[in-house]
Amino acid sequence: MATSPVRALLLVLPLLGAGVAQAASVSYNNTYGPSSVGGPTLNVPLPKFDPALGTLTKVTLTLDANTNAGSMDFDNEAAGSTSVTLKVGASVVATGPGTLAVTAVPLQSNAGVVSGDTDGAPDFVGTDAISVTGGSGFDSDSDMSTAPAVLALFIASFLGETFNTSVDPDIATSLSTSGGFGPINPVPGLTDGLLTVTYEYNAVPEPSTIVLAGMGILGLIVARIRRK
Repeated sequence: MATSPVRALLLVLPLLGAGVAQAASVSYNNTYGPSSVGGPTLNVPLPKFDPALGTLTKVTLTLDANTNAGSMDFDNEAAGSTSVTLKVGASVVATGPGTLAVTAVPLQSNAGVVSGDTDGAPDFVGTDAISVTGGSGFDSDSDMSTAPAVLALFIASFLGETFNTSVDPDIATSLSTSGGFGPINPVPGLTDGLLTVTYEYNAVPEPSTIVLAGMGILGLIVARIRRK
């Protein structure tokens, strides 16, 4: 028995609607700073996912962080000369809703060789001392989740709704030597950066697209029936 055109369309449309759904992504970003390293927590707003776009399947939070204007001194108290690497900057922790958290550690750096202790004092001057100052550091980190409980925290309940990501910049230092020892004198600098949220989702097919495609299939079915 031949299938009627209307019945054929009714059978095809549900499959067609499911078939045209496609994976897609959208990203939003916002800056923070410049802010003092070791200063108060910053709250950076970012847009939540608009459920009208489709079904959210994955969320990724990315932090790009910079530091500059910090300084650190080292004074060699050992008898012999030593190679020294100094780094100073920030450990920047960005925490979003749910379990999402990222940490970037951008550090300014300087390396060199200093002589053995020349004055018997940790005064950070002379040929037995080295400093890092000026320049800048950069680091990046990302975290993602596909857990339904976490995704639900990023879905907007009204148009334009945002969520806050807290940014905590604490001072971070690093010292390595080939044998020397002595004090360091770190001074916090500034940090600034970019926070990005990326939503991956299954796009909702537009009704007009489904109808147009369905009409095309219906036309093919009708033409085939007529040929028979």
